[in-house]
Amino acid sequence: MTINNKNMNENKSGIGSIIGTIIIIAIIILGGLYFWGRRVEESKSKENLVSDTTSPTSSAEISEAATIKAVTSGDDLDSIDADLQSTNLDNLDTEVQ
Repeated sequence: MTINNKNMNENKSGIGSIIGTIIIIAIIILGGLYFWGRRVEESKSKENLVSDTTSPTSSAEISEAATIKAVTSGDDLDSIDADLQSTNLDNLDTEVQ
């Protein structure tokens, strides 16, 4: 009888250590997934922050952006001078203040 009890105790301790190892591995995997999800969420919020600050929100900003896009592609002096004359620099420092 002592031989059978000894084998049963060894089987129980072997199963317990396997279950403990599986639980520890599961906790490590869940922790890794949690931190990976937070990193993805932070990068998305940074992208939203960047896109919110770069997109024009007021009608003045939209018209200024349209004016900037309307410059000519010529590189001769007359084209550059015409683009410079049509550029509105009056409200250039409003964002700085």
